[in-house]
Amino acid sequence: MNDHNMSQRKIEGFIKLAKVIQWGRKYPVRFVERFLGLELLDYQKYVFMESWSTPFVLWCMGRNSGKTTLGSPFIMAKSALIPNFEAYILAGVGSQSQEMFMKIEKIAKREIASFTGLTDIFYNETVKSAANSDGFTHNPASFSYKLYNGSVVRSLNGSFDNNRSKRSNLNFYDESGFAPDELFTTSEPFTTQNSDFRLGGETDVTLLPKQFPNQLIYASSASSTDTYFYRKYRDFSKKMILGDRRYFVADISSDVVISATYNGKLYPVSLLSQEKVDTAMRENKEKALREYKNIFTTEGSDQQIIKRATIIRNSEVRVPVLANDGNRKFVLAVDPARQHDNSICTPAEFYYDDNQGWKMNISNSVSFVDIAKKKKTPMKTPDQINHFKQMLLDYNGSRSADYENILQVLIDSGAGGAGVSAWADGLLEEWSDVRGIKHKGLIDPTHDEYSIHAHQYPNASNKLKLVSPQKYKKDMFDALIEMMSLDLISFTETYDNKGFITLLGDDGENTQYKLSSDEEMALVNIDIAKEELVSIYSFKSTNGSIRYDLPPDKQSKIGDDRAYTIAMLAWYLRNLRRESIVNKEKPKVNWSNAPSFISSIDF
Repeated sequence: MNDHNMSQRKIEGFIKLAKVIQWGRKYPVRFVERFLGLELLDYQKYVFMESWSTPFVLWCMGRNSGKTTLGSPFIMAKSALIPNFEAYILAGVGSQSQEMFMKIEKIAKREIASFTGLTDIFYNETVKSAANSDGFTHNPASFSYKLYNGSVVRSLNGSFDNNRSKRSNLNFYDESGFAPDELFTTSEPFTTQNSDFRLGGETDVTLLPKQFPNQLIYASSASSTDTYFYRKYRDFSKKMILGDRRYFVADISSDVVISATYNGKLYPVSLLSQEKVDTAMRENKEKALREYKNIFTTEGSDQQIIKRATIIRNSEVRVPVLANDGNRKFVLAVDPARQHDNSICTPAEFYYDDNQGWKMNISNSVSFVDIAKKKKTPMKTPDQINHFKQMLLDYNGSRSADYENILQVLIDSGAGGAGVSAWADGLLEEWSDVRGIKHKGLIDPTHDEYSIHAHQYPNASNKLKLVSPQKYKKDMFDALIEMMSLDLISFTETYDNKGFITLLGDDGENTQYKLSSDEEMALVNIDIAKEELVSIYSFKSTNGSIRYDLPPDKQSKIGDDRAYTIAMLAWYLRNLRRESIVNKEKPKVNWSNAPSFISSIDF
């Protein structure tokens, strides 16, 4: 007998368990396959094994390469094989870290249909209670689970600036290529303490076994060269190439995923198809090169007016708005085209924030393209106007008076798109919708073309503004730079083409929102708009004047029409904010108390 009065059978059981744990620590991939029942492709095994005991790790893995699928069993294996292990799952937005945590939970509960051999071994190791029947807690501030060996894994869902002074053995940064620098500077110190440090009692620390090192793992597809993720990618790669075994970088492009092998043989069904990559390359080449080929986008130093990091900072997971529920206010900006250019309409929701004043959310982006044409050129102008009229109804709200919820319609009046001769003329007269209901026309009574004829259209609404690019383009892009720097313009989060987005409910639970085809198209177009925004440069002429345009190397590869409409909206936002400041009601002074007030002042 011993101090704990254990039977020989129990001692043998503990010895067997110790042998399994030691075997799992030595062969973690085989542990995952045998005990979790999760099979890995050969490139995933390589990444898993090389990352197992490396302190500084970076996974640059393209879309559909299985970053989250690989990170989940990695964290599960660490927490199961290392007693008192603590890990944090972090991301730029809380829903992203929750999504990875939910992947771990689904693996443990055998709820993933594509993984046919999953076991319940890990699920049986989670600490359960009467209030928590499965061991996984979904506190809005942090999802977590705890194992019987004392290991704890948490996701950080809230503001990362509030998460300081914590201790961790592993920080896993999901989608770290699109997270702000503040996330890393506030959380990387979690792993600062040496994992081998021990103090207290009569323990001889020189006799204790060496512990697994604390780890930082950055996982993402490629981003841009001005991001924190790229700086780590560059630094870690250099050190790995020079032979420093504390660093490991995995660069897994779509080519590796498409031709992936399993136990040395080409797997018959790949995670990613070549057709999907080709489609992405046609729709948005620069984005596709980043997401599938791991080619980081080069930023334009001081000439680039909007940095990608600014776009990332002002992007949020939300559903695009395709119609008004009657409680919102919208501005619609149109850059019309007839032949070769894009014809774009960008609606934005304007709202008043008590602390920051007027702000706007980019709600949608619509391209008036004729899908029947081989080159997908714009549809005929009358068809564009008819489509736009329906958008007016949608964004005004079906139960509201004509244009009650439309603050302004902005239309580029340049000659190339016929903004005056076709669009403005086409919107003057009253018109009927598909149900036969009549609606007012639109007019810009301040424009030279219509100021003397405004009396002929007394029933036309004056919520139309024709914007001259020759007169206002520089001012519009100046406004765009100013509004973006103040974080007053919000975009939707980058769409991953999954057909759904994960939203955080009021109860702290994640919900999957299934997108309609129109909502998917809106997200894709907003992503294209963001690419255009970061591609606009400022050019200074010899006389000191500044113009905004695409650089020569991008003029034939990408458009600027979506960016132009967002500049129009930013211009309206800046003017609206100035107007609200100028017309702000001044505080009233009760002058009846003036004599006593003045006499109390010590001159």
